[in-house]
Amino acid sequence: MKVVLKKVLKNFLIYLLLFIILISTYMILMTLSSLIPSSWIENHVRESSETLFEEGERNVYDLKYKKARIFTFTDALMINTAYSIDSSSPMQSFIFARKNYIPGQTKYIYPDSQYNLGANEKYIDKKTGDLHQTKELYALMHGEKIEDSYEYARYWHGYLVVLRPLLLLFNYESIRVFLFIISLILIGAICYLLYKKIDLMTAIIFLIGLLSVDILVVTQSINEILIFLVAFISTIILLLRKDIKKNIGAFFFIVGSVSSFIDLLTAPVVTLGLTAITYFLLLQKQEKANLKIYILELLKIGISWVLGYGLTWIAKWVITEVFFGRPMMSQVLTQASFRTNVPIVKGKDMFNRWQIISINIRELSKPTIIANTVIVIVYALILVICNYKNCNIKNNIIKCIPYVATLFFPIIWFMVIKQHSYTHVFFVYRTLSISIISLLLIIKKLFERNKKEEENINNEKNAN
Repeated sequence: MKVVLKKVLKNFLIYLLLFIILISTYMILMTLSSLIPSSWIENHVRESSETLFEEGERNVYDLKYKKARIFTFTDALMINTAYSIDSSSPMQSFIFARKNYIPGQTKYIYPDSQYNLGANEKYIDKKTGDLHQTKELYALMHGEKIEDSYEYARYWHGYLVVLRPLLLLFNYESIRVFLFIISLILIGAICYLLYKKIDLMTAIIFLIGLLSVDILVVTQSINEILIFLVAFISTIILLLRKDIKKNIGAFFFIVGSVSSFIDLLTAPVVTLGLTAITYFLLLQKQEKANLKIYILELLKIGISWVLGYGLTWIAKWVITEVFFGRPMMSQVLTQASFRTNVPIVKGKDMFNRWQIISINIRELSKPTIIANTVIVIVYALILVICNYKNCNIKNNIIKCIPYVATLFFPIIWFMVIKQHSYTHVFFVYRTLSISIISLLLIIKKLFERNKKEEENINNEKNAN
């Protein structure tokens, strides 16, 4: 009993120290990025506002087989927030995360509200209540004397660590090109490493999953691509690790924490899903199928990620309330209730759980669903024909367990974050890339030839 308690205490202290280091690092990075004077990025922000004004709150890309939507609304908010940082009080600026803030011009500052972010009354649709972030940013950067500023303190806004330095060098259009190139490099690196460490088909499966959610279109939105970049980098780090099981809980704790720091609640579960899939692929190259190990590892990495994500977010609320006097906790609880529950109109739910799932799946588009269905059927048939004599179905079913779990990660996310998953379906559905990759891997593993795997494990053991 004493040995167990000592181990628990040791792990607690390790995670506590790791958490303190992460939060301290975030505070330092945010302060450093906030020291950049807004005058240095003003020209690029102005040019960016012109592009965003032309495109409007959403940009639609005609891909022939579907129309892919990008939410430029949030990009305008992010660039506005980046410009509104006051370098003379950097810490306070990034903690409050104001928009429309110009020293000497701003007269009214409104704290973070319980529901949606506010806007100047000229840029609120009186009929629908919709905000026009792109128009508001354009007006701010083209001489309109907007005197009211709005805080968005519930998030870390860690993207500012990347966005403010980028705005020193580029405008919005050039940042899009930069993110497109970086994304291609990271996706290429993942596919190459999967080919080398696992096999070619696994690399192709990852690529199919990402292309199914229009990943190249996603690069055109700062808000939507950043969380994928966190997932890509985490996956590459995992693929490059020599001892994959060493401190794996701490690794997923860090991934969850960084996701919370960077993201504005777009599709954070992709950082858990893609890295978890990669982890089990690597684990299965080293160890034989073991149901107990898979369940324990799923619990370990899942709980670690959730703790990293949740505690990092809570830390922002606590810091904002305790040290800067904003009543964040009560507001956040209201917001959490709003996002996780189904809105009720005239005594009836606006939508149910099955509608949330179906609307996200339908966002993939019929051609994408049909193409993936054909791929699954044809791939399964090829594997059955080629490997049916060498398959150990019982052993293969056990190997599928981790991917059955990851397949449901997006579904669980939809069920928990109900309101958000329904109203923001046009980017939330991209978490289904996890499910597509998982489904194809289940087919691959189910009809996989076992002889080769056992030979690889035996060769590795002999080499050691």
